[in-house]
Amino acid sequence: MNSELEARAALRDLQALARQMSLYPTGHPSVGEALLHGEASLEKLASEGDGEAVITFLGDSIYLGRRLLPHASLEFSALLRTMQSRGIESITLTSPISGGDVADLGAFVAGLSGDVPAERTIRLNESPFSRSELETAKSGGLRRSYGRSLDVLRGMAASIESGDDFDLSGAAWAVEQLVEQTISQPSAALLLSTMKSHDEYTFFHSVNVCILSIALGRLISLPDDQMAPLAMGALLHDIGKVRVEPSILQFPGRLDPAQWRQIKLHPQEGAAAILAASAPYQEIAATVAFEHHARYDGAGYPAAGRRERDLHFYSRLVATSDTYDAITTRRSYRRAETPNRALHVLLNGAGSMYDPDFVRAFIEMVGVYPPGSLLTLGDGSTAMVTKPAEAAGDLPDVVLVRMADGSYPDHPVPWSLEDQEVVDQVLPEQAGVDPPALLEQAGVIVTTV
Repeated sequence: MNSELEARAALRDLQALARQMSLYPTGHPSVGEALLHGEASLEKLASEGDGEAVITFLGDSIYLGRRLLPHASLEFSALLRTMQSRGIESITLTSPISGGDVADLGAFVAGLSGDVPAERTIRLNESPFSRSELETAKSGGLRRSYGRSLDVLRGMAASIESGDDFDLSGAAWAVEQLVEQTISQPSAALLLSTMKSHDEYTFFHSVNVCILSIALGRLISLPDDQMAPLAMGALLHDIGKVRVEPSILQFPGRLDPAQWRQIKLHPQEGAAAILAASAPYQEIAATVAFEHHARYDGAGYPAAGRRERDLHFYSRLVATSDTYDAITTRRSYRRAETPNRALHVLLNGAGSMYDPDFVRAFIEMVGVYPPGSLLTLGDGSTAMVTKPAEAAGDLPDVVLVRMADGSYPDHPVPWSLEDQEVVDQVLPEQAGVDPPALLEQAGVIVTTV
C-alpha cells in the first residue's frame, strides 16, 4: 500500500525538478541532482504500489489511488495549480521508472516542452479512477478555506508584481470562510496552522497568522462584526514582501545594511498595495500591514517612536501571532524553534516588543504544549500534541509517533499523558518524524465540516 510519506517525497522532488529545470540548462549539476532525486522517489512510490501508482489532481485535492491526501493537497497546492494549468489531471507511474521519462515530465511541468514522457513508464491523464469515485472523498471545509486563501494570496502577489490592478473581494471572501471555519473548529484550526512551506513561506505564514489571530480574537470575545476586519489585516499583513527581492528574503546569513533597508520597507509597500485596491476593511488591513513590526514600546519599524496607545488594537494582536508562527518555521537563515521556545520569546518580550495582554491570552489559547508540539516522554517515546488542554491542570490530546525502542508505528496511536513524564520538547528532525505526514496519517482535519 502506497504511503503518504512516499507520495509527498515524490511530489516534493517533482516540484524541485521543475523549478531547477526552469532555472538552469539541462546539463547543469543542479538539474542532474534533481533528476536523480526525482527518479528515485517516483520509483519508490511506484514499487511500493505493487509496481504502479496513480496520482490524481482534482479540484483542490491530490489523491493517491482512491485516497485523498488532505495535507499534501495543501502543502503542494502550488504544484497542484501548475499541474492543472498544464492540463495534467493524473500521473500513472509504472516501475521501473525511466530516467528519460522523469526528465520529460519535469520539462513538461516546467512549461519548457510540450512532449509527454516517451517511454510510457510515466503516463499522463490515464487514471483508471472516475471523477465520481474520487469525489466521494469530500475535502474538509477548513482545509478548503486554507487552500483557497493561498490561491487568493498568489493571485494578489502576481498582480502586484506585474503592476496590474486588483481588488480585495477574493481576500474578503477568503477571510469570511476562515473566520467561520476557525470559530466552528478551533482545535482543528490551531493544528492546521502548523502547516509550513519553505518554498512559499510568506503565503503559508500569512494564512497561519490569520488563523491564529482569528482564534485569539475568539478567545478574547471580540464581537462578531470585528472578526472579518481582523482576519483581513492578518491575512494581508506581509503582502508587501512581494516587492522584496527573493534573494534577500532567502538570504542565508546576516543581512547587510542595504538589504535590511529593503526588508524594512515591506510594511509601507504592503499598506500602499492594499490602499491601491478597493474592498471592505481596506483601511484597517493597510494599518495592520503598516504597523505589524511597530513594537509595543515604539522601537520597531517603520512607525518608530509610536507608543502602544497609538498602535491599532488589531496590529498589536496580529504582531503576537506573527512572531509565534515565524519562530516555529524554518527559514533559509535559521532553523525552526519549538513551540515552547516561541512562547518563551513572546513572554520575554511582553511589555516591550509585544502587548502583554495579548501574550497572556495567546499562551492561554495554545497551552503549555501547543498543537503540533513533539514531546519526548520519560520512557523515550515521542508524542505529538493534536489538541491543547482545555483548562488549567488538564492534559493535551496526543498521539504516539515514535516508540520507546526507536521504532515508528504504522500510524499515530492515540495516547494519554497520564502518568507520563514529559522530558523535553523537540524539533521534527530531532524526533525523526515529518509532521505533515503525521497529520495525514492521524486522520485529523480530513473531512470535517
